[in-house]
This record gives sequence, structure tokens and C-alpha cells, in this order.
Amino acid sequence: MMHEALVAVAGILVGSGLTASLLAARLRPEKVEIPSYHQEESPASSRTAVPEGVEQVMACLPAATMVLDEERRLHYASPEAYRIFEDNLGSIKRHPAFQTALDRLVEKSLDTAVCSETARIVLDVPHHRVIQARFQQHVLPASLFAGARGGSVSSDRSQHALVFVALCDETEADNTERQHTDFVAYASHELRTPLAALMGFVETLQGPAADDPEAQQEFLGIMAAQGKRMQHLLDDLLYLSRVQRVEHQRPRGSVTLKDLFARLKAESQALFRLKKAKLTIQPVSDPALCVAADTSQLVQVLINLIENAFKYGTLPDAAGTPSALQVTVSCALAPPDPRWPAVPGVVLSVADNGPGIAARHLPRLTEHFYRVPKTAATVQGSGLGLAIVQHVVTRHGGRFVVESTVGKGTTCKIWLPCVASAGVIKPS
Repeated sequence: MMHEALVAVAGILVGSGLTASLLAARLRPEKVEIPSYHQEESPASSRTAVPEGVEQVMACLPAATMVLDEERRLHYASPEAYRIFEDNLGSIKRHPAFQTALDRLVEKSLDTAVCSETARIVLDVPHHRVIQARFQQHVLPASLFAGARGGSVSSDRSQHALVFVALCDETEADNTERQHTDFVAYASHELRTPLAALMGFVETLQGPAADDPEAQQEFLGIMAAQGKRMQHLLDDLLYLSRVQRVEHQRPRGSVTLKDLFARLKAESQALFRLKKAKLTIQPVSDPALCVAADTSQLVQVLINLIENAFKYGTLPDAAGTPSALQVTVSCALAPPDPRWPAVPGVVLSVADNGPGIAARHLPRLTEHFYRVPKTAATVQGSGLGLAIVQHVVTRHGGRFVVESTVGKGTTCKIWLPCVASAGVIKPS
């Protein structure tokens, strides 16, 4: 008879990759120590306790599971359920989608002893969470419950129904899907705007301005600018795609910070020599400092940050006076900081004395296509620069933060883990 109970447990997990774990647990004859679980208060005479053997099997499984009786009382929650969902189990059970799924189970159980149902549960308190719940109801012989922990069984009942619930946290997958949807919408919008301008000028050149050379030159200049805007956006989109494609692959090489800054200095001087601002790349204090790196990507990231500083740092201040911009690139051993992992690392910084960024915008700067509203109207850009920086830094196992104070400037910091020597990363 215990075999039927074990099959009932397996039923809720079939298709979730946990059947093998179930069978392995079933084959272990030793007694498993079951953690304390919550059983909702009810008269002892009306409880349908969970057979202890079933609890032992469920406790062995790496899955968030719950068991409810016919009265929808929670009789068991697995250790994984408490670990993953903590104090949210009550909110999950009370959620309308959860209760609706149980209602549908009741309807189905009129025709069959084993029935299943699913529900998508969205919680917004204390924070946004998306949970997929899979239900299966099994009718088990009353003999299985004799001597079960935490309850008693009425002698006039020959069988009892239990509802097994498997919970899967799909918040991350839901966020990713929503980001992809937003990405397509934003990309379409950003491309549609210059494309609409181009089509408008083409129609004007074909019509009213067909015989006006002066207007033609003006419109062609605007069309060229819109074409460059589209090209820049497409270049950023393609580069972002390449970065995301290899984001899960850590760089296999390494570079000293001395060599990294030497290459940065050579490339940045060629790119920014005509800028009306001062760029200072400070010398590396310890030539032996070394990081795991795709050197080209790291140089490009630093150039992106320098370019952002030049682009947004030269905006007029609150009094309307353009600032005498200074941009400084530096590196140093990472000091103790709760924002960095507790392992040896270095911090690369790009700092400017520009107008700064309001604190409310800082958390969103690495979002795809996000631009500070005040600057979006005056400075052209794709809104992908810092998103690219974030993806590259993530690939390198690093951290990226932006510090800024309005009127005092902005500092972008990249934390990277140190490695033993340049050229080859030694195994830890």
C-alpha cells in the first residue's frame, strides 16, 4: 500500500526532471530526519495526516512541494518550499489563482481518482514574484494513514484525498521575457523615428523641393544625420547581441593593468584629441596587477565611459554655463566595500566633474534604451552604452556601479577580480 503513496508523490513531479530523485529516495531504507513543518489548526478528529513515508520521500527531493487535504488545509511543506518561498507560502495558498485551481480539481475529481491542474501565481508584496504551481490530487486508501504523524483517521472512511502541489519560482524567466518584449518595442521605436524622418524628407525632395537646390542641400544634410543615427543604433544593437551571446563564457586570457592602460591611452588619444576637454589617464601604481580579460572588450568599455563623460559632462550647469570638463581614468586595488565580493580585486574608475546625474536615475542607467529625460532631448545616443558596459563587466565576473552628485560630477567604477599572472589564468 505504501507503493501507492509513493506513486502519488511521483505523479506531481513527473515531467519536472525529479522522478529519478524520487526513485533514489524510495530505494533508501534508512529513516530520514524530517524538519518541522506547519500544519494548520483543525479539530484532531477531522485531520487527514500525511503518511510519514510520503513525508520522508518528499523531504529528500530538491523540489518545493506542499500537501493539502480535502479541506484545503496545509499539512506539509518541504524544506525546499520554506527555503525558496520563506514566509510567502501562506500568500501563495490564499492567492485567488491557487484557490481557483483547487476549485477546478474538485470538479475533475468527480470523474476520476487522479486529476491535475496548473496555476500561475503573481505576488507583488513584499516584492514582485511569479510562481508556477502544478497540482495533482490522489485518492489513497485509509490504511496508509494509520498511525500517521499529526492526525487521526475516521474509521468510517475507506479512502482519503490529498492534493500534492509543486511550486516553481519563474520570476527570473518572467523578467527576462518582459525585458525581451520591451527591448523589441524600444528598438522598433528608436529605428522608426529616424526612418520616418528620412521618408518625410524623401517625399519632400520628390515634391515641393524638387526644383529648389538650396532646400535639397539642407534636407540631404538632415537625411545624412538621420542615416548616421540609424547606423549608430544598429551598430550598438549588433555589438550588444555579440556581447550577450558570449556573456556566459569567461575570458580565457589575462592582461596586466599596465598593458591595458597603455592600449587605452593610445586608442583614446586618437579618438578624443579634438575634444575641448582634458583627459587624464593616471599611471598604474602596481605594474604587476593583472585581471582576467578580453582586452578588446575592456578597452571598448572604458572608451564608452570616456565618451559618455565627454558627451554629457559638457552640458551647461544650472546657471547655463558650460563646465571646463576634466575626465580622469584611474585604477587601484579594491578597498573593503560591501558592493564588491570579498576576494582580491581592482577598481577601474572613470570620473568627471560634469553636471552629475540625479539619484533617482542611477538605478536605471544600465537598462536597455534608458536615457535621462533632461539630456535625451539635447544629446544624441542609443541608450545602449551603459547596458553594453554592464554585460561586458558581468562576463568578466565583475561589478559595475555609477556614483554621481548633481553639480559635482559622475564616477563610473568597475570592480574586477585579480589573477595571479598575465597570459594564462592559473586554476584556483
